[in-house]
Amino acid sequence: MGVTTGNRGTTTQRISTTQEGFITTNGSGGASSSSSSSSTNNKKKWSNLMPLIVAIVVIAEIGFLGRLDMAKNAAMVHTWTKSFYYASLGGVSTSVLEDDDNFDVLKIHNIINTTSTSNSISNSNIQSESGNNNTGGADDCEVWLEKQDTVSYSRDFQKEPIVVSGLEQDWNTCAVGCKFGSHSSDKKPDAAFGVPYHAPTEGVLRSMESAHYYPENNVDQARRRGFTVIMTTSLSSDVPVGYFSWAEYDIMAPLQPKTESALAAAFISNCAARNFRLQALEKLEKHVKIDSYGGCHRNRAGNVDKVETLKRYKFSLSFENSNEEDYITEKFFQSLVAGAVPVFVGAPNVMDFAPSPAAVLHIKELSDVSSVAKTMKYLAENPVAYNKSISWKYDGPSDSFKALVDMAAVHSSCRLCIHLATKIRETEERGPRFQKRPCKCTRGVETVYHLYVRERGRFETHSIFLRSGNLTLKALESAVMAKFESLNHVPVWKQERPESIRGRDELKVYRIYPVGMTQRQALYSFRFESNSDFRSYIESNPCTKLEVIFV
Repeated sequence: MGVTTGNRGTTTQRISTTQEGFITTNGSGGASSSSSSSSTNNKKKWSNLMPLIVAIVVIAEIGFLGRLDMAKNAAMVHTWTKSFYYASLGGVSTSVLEDDDNFDVLKIHNIINTTSTSNSISNSNIQSESGNNNTGGADDCEVWLEKQDTVSYSRDFQKEPIVVSGLEQDWNTCAVGCKFGSHSSDKKPDAAFGVPYHAPTEGVLRSMESAHYYPENNVDQARRRGFTVIMTTSLSSDVPVGYFSWAEYDIMAPLQPKTESALAAAFISNCAARNFRLQALEKLEKHVKIDSYGGCHRNRAGNVDKVETLKRYKFSLSFENSNEEDYITEKFFQSLVAGAVPVFVGAPNVMDFAPSPAAVLHIKELSDVSSVAKTMKYLAENPVAYNKSISWKYDGPSDSFKALVDMAAVHSSCRLCIHLATKIRETEERGPRFQKRPCKCTRGVETVYHLYVRERGRFETHSIFLRSGNLTLKALESAVMAKFESLNHVPVWKQERPESIRGRDELKVYRIYPVGMTQRQALYSFRFESNSDFRSYIESNPCTKLEVIFV
């Protein structure tokens, strides 16, 4: 084998090897191979080594050039890869990527997942690289939504409290800044009692009288007269002012022995009521013995303590002067305090106010008197059956009863201020700044919805988040419980209820409903009928605001 060189102006030589492997040369000028001089031998040795040296140099150069070419290509790929990931990260700081020795895809993936979500989420749409759901992505959504959905309100009610004129302040604390009384400042009050609406002042009608006697107290009629906030005994009014409260009535007072021979006591003084209560009294007297202490059919001295007197009777005639929904006065609640089973004439929905299903005997119509009298006699003669009627005194009232009376744990004047402040914020939320809130974000196939919730009787709301894959009523309740438990929340009624029915520190959800509903709706008529109904509501009402009742 040989390598031939043919450079211009030089002698061409043939390099070859002998059969034994020794190197020999044959010049084109026919030099003799038999020369034995010393100089010729030295030249021959160098000539023999030259091809080997050249071969080594050529091989080394080829290897070096190949190495250099690979290094350049690798550097180009490395640089392109870094540029691609830098662009993907958007505003993420790339200082952590400057160390070429440590640069790898895994590090980039970790940086993407842990960087500020405001850079990795845009237009309320997060897409994971794989398209699969993951908890980390949903958590990123929550952080991002908490930031993006936070918009400052123009009014801080602690610095600029709600101002109501027309009545003096008769309460101490409230969840929102609130001032009552006469105000001489140039700023107009937010609301005024007794006068119709006159911008920007809301007109407030407040009364605890029956609309049957005072038609102007009817909610619809009051609105037609220009009042924008209604406060009556009706649970359909904006701010109900019922006759009930834990503070006013010792509802869980212990029972006393029933020592009177008469089955029932009556305290009725208005004998010209517009309902049938007087006729019911007359008819009932024909069936059972009744001690009457009031002005109507009096047969006992009336100068007595009503509640202490009722404690000695098994039954109490709680006859209202009108059959109006929600109009249930002290007559009913004093009977509960005394532990005398109320025999009731009045509001058709009295069972909404009952501490237990067996706690009330309701005369709905005059024709019911005979059957009710029969039940009274049966219960009086059967202690076990009678004790079931008053067992709530030992076992505690129903959750529905507690939820109703707990409403009054917050003074009605404070609830008025909460109502007014809520309306002010709702008006502002319809403006462009709030309409820009995303209220939801999507990662892969999962969407996270941002909701707000507060306890009834409180003002400020707290964030909760629900996933589209579990947008259910059960998930809603779990999220609400988790949020308030994490806050070590103490229910607003905790110090108002009798100690025997305060319960422990755990929370129990009774109702969850949209902010702005009446207590009639919240307690009795409103329900999300199904998970799909709930989902539809959430999707149709971005940044939904809810209220929860704990019992």
